[in-house]
Amino acid sequence: MIDITSDLKDLNISYDKINVVRQGENSDTFLITTSKKKLIAKKFKNLNFQTITNTYLNKKILNQLVDKKLFPKVVYQSEEKDFLIYEYVESIKSNKDKLFYKNLGMKIREIHEIKPCKNNLTFEQQLNFYKMSLGKVNKEKVYTRIEDLLNDINIKKSKLVFSHNDLNANNILFNKDICIIDYEYSSLNNKFCDLSKIIFEFQMTEEEIESLLKGYRINFDDVTKKKIILWQRLNLYLDYIWSIIISGNENQLSKENIESFYLNKYIDFDLKNKSN
Repeated sequence: MIDITSDLKDLNISYDKINVVRQGENSDTFLITTSKKKLIAKKFKNLNFQTITNTYLNKKILNQLVDKKLFPKVVYQSEEKDFLIYEYVESIKSNKDKLFYKNLGMKIREIHEIKPCKNNLTFEQQLNFYKMSLGKVNKEKVYTRIEDLLNDINIKKSKLVFSHNDLNANNILFNKDICIIDYEYSSLNNKFCDLSKIIFEFQMTEEEIESLLKGYRINFDDVTKKKIILWQRLNLYLDYIWSIIISGNENQLSKENIESFYLNKYIDFDLKNKSN
């Protein structure tokens, strides 16, 4: 685990307590308690993953996210030091009603309207990293299917927008308004990557999906339904590949458990939607 005490000292940030929130593959996250407020610090650490982590620390991107209230107020950021500190947001339980999903759809649209910077990665560039990171057997088993899905999606002709790419429930905070964190896997991507991910994560009903898409300003027709299903399949395959990559340092039993979890998750979804 990374020690951030010297970084905080250099920034003249005094604190009462530091708690580890999460130790991830490419960053460690800390909760800093000061006499006046709580802060979140993220320190990026794994240079091997810089190929897929994006310009999250870029000031131009962060300023837009903060201005649109899509991200908490930033206290400190440095691309050189791979370090970010922002104000802690207490997430409270929210009723997941039509209004919530409509507002969430509006927020996702606002993310997609962020103006990218010059060195923004594309989704295809990230996929190339995944492909290079897989062993020969897994490439043959998994990546062939991904390429089939990409052809079905017609990714090369997709309109690309600034996308979060990791919209799971833990990255969506609610406190009077919806705030979204952890943009490090963002890239230029098709809008349905984020929309399909959040629909799957929240296991939305058709009525809830309709509210989400209404907020985003998309009609919920048969063409849209097909795109959502295709992107959900692709996202689950990417989760599976990611599980293979990050389990490289685990013991064999843990590695097999991680991989089988995501594979079963995909198979279960695919069986339920095999007619689509």
